[in-house]
Amino acid sequence: MYKRSNESGTAVVQQLEEVLEQMTDNGDFRAVVLASDEGLPLAAVPSHYDSDTTAATVALLQRVSREARDQLEMAKVDEVTISDCERIRLVCRYVEVDGDMLILAVMVPSGTYYRRVTNRAVRRIKDILCPV
Repeated sequence: MYKRSNESGTAVVQQLEEVLEQMTDNGDFRAVVLASDEGLPLAAVPSHYDSDTTAATVALLQRVSREARDQLEMAKVDEVTISDCERIRLVCRYVEVDGDMLILAVMVPSGTYYRRVTNRAVRRIKDILCPV
C-alpha cells in the first residue's frame, strides 16, 4: 500500500500517533483520528478515545460527500465539517497518499482555529507514508 516497506507497521503507527499528538497539543483539539476511507482507524489520539465510532462516522461522511460531489457536480472534496449547537466541530480532512484516500478527523472545540495545524499534519502524514 505504501512505499515504506522497510519499516514495521508498528513504527509507522507510532510516527502517525506522534503527528496526531502534536496536533492535539498545538490545536487544543479534543481528539484526532486518522482512518482509511472505509472507516478503519489507523491511529488515534487520545488512545482511549472511541476511534472505532469516529472512524465509522467518517466513513459515512465520506459516502455522503462522494454522493453530494457527484450529484452537485462539485470538484474533489477537501473537507467536510459537522457542527453541533455548542459550535463543537467534527472536521474531516481528506488526505491522498500514493493513490489511497485517508481521512483525518478532528474534534475541534468552539472558537478554535484548525486549518494551519491540520495542513501541517497532512504534509507530515504524507511524508511518513510516502517519502520521496
